[in-house]
Amino acid sequence: MKKKLDIKECKEILYNVLKQYSNLEDVILHEMVSNFELEVFPKNSVIIPKNCTNNKLFFVINGLVRIYYEAEGKEITYDFKEENSFFTNGYTIFTKLPNFDLHVAIEHTVCLSSNYDRMEAIMEKYHQVEHLGRKMVELYYANYLIANYNKMFLSAVERYELFAKDHSSLMLRLPLRYVASYLGIAPETLSRLRSKY
Repeated sequence: MKKKLDIKECKEILYNVLKQYSNLEDVILHEMVSNFELEVFPKNSVIIPKNCTNNKLFFVINGLVRIYYEAEGKEITYDFKEENSFFTNGYTIFTKLPNFDLHVAIEHTVCLSSNYDRMEAIMEKYHQVEHLGRKMVELYYANYLIANYNKMFLSAVERYELFAKDHSSLMLRLPLRYVASYLGIAPETLSRLRSKY
């Protein structure tokens, strides 16, 4: 059984991840991290529901989050967030409109969260934090473009091989139907590919 994490340990994890990806001074990092609170989501609970105006920034300490939308009676998965990754209701933050997707905990998930307005205030206060935020958005957008390119131009086999290579740690944690939805293939096709490879 995993040891229960306390908020101090969780904030230390976030601090170390931010430190790894930025050259921000310790005092700024501590100010950023101090704005986060601990949130725990049981398996299958909705973290960000559809049609909401939640503007929190989340950091996954442990667990797994699926991001998807519904279209024509189907659930279309377009991202997964695992440990040490951030997610937010970006659509609402950038458009001020309610979102169309859902963020759901696939496993028991522990996150740190902060109101996005607090992060905006820190970005206004420190140019370096604003720069880090821009770099994070650029990275997310680049990954989004790559995923869309792969779905449009790679074969089912190529998409599966790439996912298995880049996300090998998720292969045993995700239900096959979610992986199939993410790859844009039928579950039966995914089963055949898994047995072949």
